[in-house]
Amino acid sequence: MTSSRKVLHALLILSFSNLAASKTKCLMATGVLKCPTDPHAVKKVHIDLWDEDSLPLESDDLMGRTWSDIHGNFRVTGCASDFGPINTPDPYIYIQHDCPHRDTNATDPIQIDVIPLFLPSIVNLGNIYLDRYIDD
Repeated sequence: MTSSRKVLHALLILSFSNLAASKTKCLMATGVLKCPTDPHAVKKVHIDLWDEDSLPLESDDLMGRTWSDIHGNFRVTGCASDFGPINTPDPYIYIQHDCPHRDTNATDPIQIDVIPLFLPSIVNLGNIYLDRYIDD
């Protein structure tokens, strides 16, 4: 192999390795679940932290999972890597609950986008009312 071919081969390998590089980012989010229609429905609520992947043939990645305490408090942490050197995770919280909606008594899961502030910063979501939805 000639020296110019070796250099070209090395540059191709380097290009592909940079393209495949990804950044792992970790996030912590806290909050308090509220359910005025049934105050006991805030304990042991299932909360997932996901990374949205919108590229074709990709599915969202589970970053972390937790359950709320008896007062509705939660803290969920997790990490994710996205493809490419400048692409960072797009986190959201998915909450499965039994709090009846204030008008319809439905208990639809809630999805909340999370500001991508990565550790050491902590995202405080504040009070999350499970008995109402964004389109109310």
